[in-house]
Amino acid sequence: MKNQGIHGNVYWIEGNQMPQASQGEDSSLSPASQKPVKRTIHIHQLTHINQASLGDYLFGNIETPLVASIETNEAGEFSVELPPGKYSLFTVEENGYFASIFDLDSYIHPVKVEKGEWSKVAITINYKATF
Repeated sequence: MKNQGIHGNVYWIEGNQMPQASQGEDSSLSPASQKPVKRTIHIHQLTHINQASLGDYLFGNIETPLVASIETNEAGEFSVELPPGKYSLFTVEENGYFASIFDLDSYIHPVKVEKGEWSKVAITINYKATF
């Protein structure tokens, strides 16, 4: 790894995630666990919710500049060197861009990169899951 940036994992989760009542300890109806997934991640300058169009579950047009784009490996892992700053992370989906984390000021999946430090993130793509 170099000076600083973002590294982490991307996971996929879908289906019914509601807790299920069962007679035994082991139930096949228990919620599915998250699975590592291969995805392209777009890293934009810090993006406010007003700077991206939101559809049903996915974002469409993102108005802030794209800073970097990186592919995860088969295990959903990624690492990208970036200059210090604040960024927003989106995964590239078939019909748009996914992000589900917002800060109190309505910035989309904000991640701060500090000089000489690596920020660790976990992205869980869950727009096809029900809770």
